[in-house]
Amino acid sequence: MKKTIYSIMLLIGSAFALTSCSDWLDVSPKTEVREGELFSTEAGYRNAMSGVYILLGQKPLYGVQASMYVPEFLAHTWTTPSESTDASAFYLAKNDYTNSNVESTLDDLWSNYYNAIAQINNILTNLQSSSVAFTGNQRQIMEGELYGLRAFLHLDLLRFFGPVPSQTDGATACIPYVKTLTTDVANLKSESYDAVKADIISDLDKAESLLATSDPIVESRASADDPARSDDADDANVDLDDNDIYRQLHFNYWAVIGAKARYYYWIGDKEKAADYARKVIEAKDKAGKQVFALCNEAYYSAHSNANLTMKMEQLYGVYNSSYQDDIYRAYYSTSDPLFTQNEEYVKTAYESTLYPDDIRFKSSRYWKSQMADNAIITEYHFLKYAFNGSWYGYNTVPVMRLSEMYFILFECASIADMKPYFATWRLSRGLDASIDATLTTESAVVSRMEKEWRKEFMGEGQMFFFYKKHNYQAYTWPTAYTVPTGAYQLPKPKSQTMYE
Repeated sequence: MKKTIYSIMLLIGSAFALTSCSDWLDVSPKTEVREGELFSTEAGYRNAMSGVYILLGQKPLYGVQASMYVPEFLAHTWTTPSESTDASAFYLAKNDYTNSNVESTLDDLWSNYYNAIAQINNILTNLQSSSVAFTGNQRQIMEGELYGLRAFLHLDLLRFFGPVPSQTDGATACIPYVKTLTTDVANLKSESYDAVKADIISDLDKAESLLATSDPIVESRASADDPARSDDADDANVDLDDNDIYRQLHFNYWAVIGAKARYYYWIGDKEKAADYARKVIEAKDKAGKQVFALCNEAYYSAHSNANLTMKMEQLYGVYNSSYQDDIYRAYYSTSDPLFTQNEEYVKTAYESTLYPDDIRFKSSRYWKSQMADNAIITEYHFLKYAFNGSWYGYNTVPVMRLSEMYFILFECASIADMKPYFATWRLSRGLDASIDATLTTESAVVSRMEKEWRKEFMGEGQMFFFYKKHNYQAYTWPTAYTVPTGAYQLPKPKSQTMYE
């Protein structure tokens, strides 16, 4: 169903319920009263914040559509299904945005992003005028998270619906940057590319300033190999109301720094992109412990039941308590799974002959030929999101990871500066550093990174943005494909453009 941002704003004005986070999207004639009650206590604000994070982890956004569905079919990560199996995926893979199924999918993606942004603006507006006495620095943490999330979601909208960054003069109308709840359609017109960029970095700057002195992750964050952490209990019963513990599932300080690296990488400011990426890579807490650690074979060997989403690397991830039942089984583990790929193509992608010890591919770790329940045919299943028995990283989808920071640094730092980091990252993945000598030019680095982005971020929705960032004219994997002119800028809904 097509929706406009205008209709979303009218509906969302006070769309919160008090009974639980799961029904917080309740919209009723009594919403003004319910909102007043919700924002009368710190617990109410926590509940509202939790509701935003729950929304982001659902199917319409990072649970499926914004991560493993739309961008992955655009990048040909998965085998293209038949039209009768999934018409939207079939035509997405052809970059046919005129198809009614694709049009509906993209309209819904747009609307769901702005729905989430409306919720953020609603909380932020109330928070900034609130007389509630918050404990400690909780007000500051919430405000920082809200500014950071608002910027981050607009950045992803820009990456989806904006122009190829190297192909715009900056004055072209791009997307709306929505900072307030409004019913004035004139306020929802798209801003220029340059204006959107300015708004994104302004919000990220505010978030960084607020969280730098308040976020618990800055003070203390046990590294992945710290024996003080209980891998068997970390995410068993996630309570997103808890602002102090589940920092990787909240838009924390380091997520803001990572978002700045992603932002500067996207707009082509290499120096700043490399600086912010390096800050994350080298981040330490006040005790001098490394905040994020690269996953490696030693970790998997020590934790035979480890989940494969590399939680220790996640700057920010979304949580969905029903993920295994509603998403993994539905898309990955069924007979004839929608998210799959030809085994030989996957072997080619992982360069399995050259690198048999790749920790993501060896021993059928990420990909395995097996039968689904009640099936009689062996099929190729992607296991990144399967529950392996550990609660650490359970039911989470990575949205931004440490590896992305390394990859940004590889492309944006000088070749001499990036090589030690490149060797560190490759060794963590069970790859030798033998190709270092071939990385003598910027084009050689980008060519190598095409392969690395593909291997590293399968199922996470990043490959399409790599292609768009570099304006690839053709894909060579899984098969040769010429990208149609204009395919990288997804069309805004007609219900939006009619007001512009």
